[in-house]
Amino acid sequence: MPATFISYRRDDAAGYAGRLHEALERRLGEDQIFRDIDTLEPGLDFVDAIGSRLRECRVFLAIIGREWLDATDAAGHRRLEQSHDYVRLEIAGALARPEVRVIPVLIEGATMPAPEALPEDIRALARRHAMNLRDDAWDHDVDRLASVIADVTTAGPAKAGHYVAAKAGHDGAANAGHDAWSSRWLMAAAAVVALGVLIVFLTRGRDDSPGAGDSSTAATDSTASSTASASTSVPTPTNPYGVAVPPLAEVAHRLLYTLFSANVTPLGNGTSELRLRVQFANYTLHDANAWDASFRLVLNGQTLAPTGGLNEVVPGRSLRNFFVTFTIPATATGNAVLRILDGDRVGELPLDLSTTLRPPEDQEAEITDSLAHAIMRSALQDPHVLVRDGDVSVTVLRAVSRRFVNIVRLRFAVRFANGGQYPSSGATFRLTAGDQILAPLEAPNVAIQPRSNESADVEFEVPTTATRVVLSASMGKSSGELPVDVPQ
Repeated sequence: MPATFISYRRDDAAGYAGRLHEALERRLGEDQIFRDIDTLEPGLDFVDAIGSRLRECRVFLAIIGREWLDATDAAGHRRLEQSHDYVRLEIAGALARPEVRVIPVLIEGATMPAPEALPEDIRALARRHAMNLRDDAWDHDVDRLASVIADVTTAGPAKAGHYVAAKAGHDGAANAGHDAWSSRWLMAAAAVVALGVLIVFLTRGRDDSPGAGDSSTAATDSTASSTASASTSVPTPTNPYGVAVPPLAEVAHRLLYTLFSANVTPLGNGTSELRLRVQFANYTLHDANAWDASFRLVLNGQTLAPTGGLNEVVPGRSLRNFFVTFTIPATATGNAVLRILDGDRVGELPLDLSTTLRPPEDQEAEITDSLAHAIMRSALQDPHVLVRDGDVSVTVLRAVSRRFVNIVRLRFAVRFANGGQYPSSGATFRLTAGDQILAPLEAPNVAIQPRSNESADVEFEVPTTATRVVLSASMGKSSGELPVDVPQ
């Protein structure tokens, strides 16, 4: 059954809701998203149907556009004030279920409504952390949202309803809030105790020989530890610590790789485990491998292979998060380079193993926020007619760039217009970058029917050093060019 419920107001966000539905299904799988009551069988009570769907879902997305808050009916009454308004019923039902993660999704530059602007039964929506869907960073924003949904739907109910449980405790819903917070504090206390035991175990070493716990052996271990410490200029870490990840931590091959966090855990036997959380995004139609063979770590002149045994499949049009692990010397605290390989292509990410950061979850939030603001940049402000052949024309509507460590991707949104009486087969696109003439990653295959328009995206990869490129198109006997500056 669908695990994600999309709530929206048709007059405000129908187009965005449909686009988001399709994008999430490509990433999370078909039949995982429930969009609206129009898909219900005729004759069903929609209030009962909403309740049934909410009992099945784990994530609830409230799509909020600029007209969402103040939408009115034919008589001029604000819809949110009406007790039978289906959007209000959906949100109230979701907020009432602790196991459901409620996420406001802002579109068209909309902002979160103030609590006092909302009816009492949905006022708690204003306290939910919102996510933005931006036109110029659509794929990245949807990736982030899909990652959250995948994380919630594969976790236990406690994680899905985390924010709702916190809200219940805050609002004084005594039983539910008290129980949720009590469970979380007990779990946190248990985790602290377990971590303390683990640290003691790691700092004492793994000596299973008789007498390992007596005072004479402890003294010997202490002396040996002091000697080892004196023989090196850098003390050996004994506790887990976070590693600095570069601000630009994305590599583009057939898969897109994003490094979200890195941390080191001493193993107590002269080695440590370097653990990297990597997102694998597959925008192709075909399955791809996420495996150790794509990674190498260059450290102190050595090239190390991963030791975690990663070997998974990332289905087409989806994204997955996995851990890539390396076993490294416990004394390794200098600079390292993570290499991400795809045949002859290599992307390199620097890692500073000596930098201690905040806890990994804070680091991931910081990196994600940085990506959200810097991943897409506009490369063209105004539409431009690229080529015209008789009654058929190709107009570049906009262009955006996405910079990776190893490459820059330029995406052009184009519109084909056919004002004639016969079908047209489209155009051929090329991009000139320096002395290179490049073909698109995927050429649009469209047939423009008479007196109609068709839209498509044309995407190219250019070197990271490129500052200016020229897009060209040919159609019939006509051709055209458009110079474009590559955002730096």
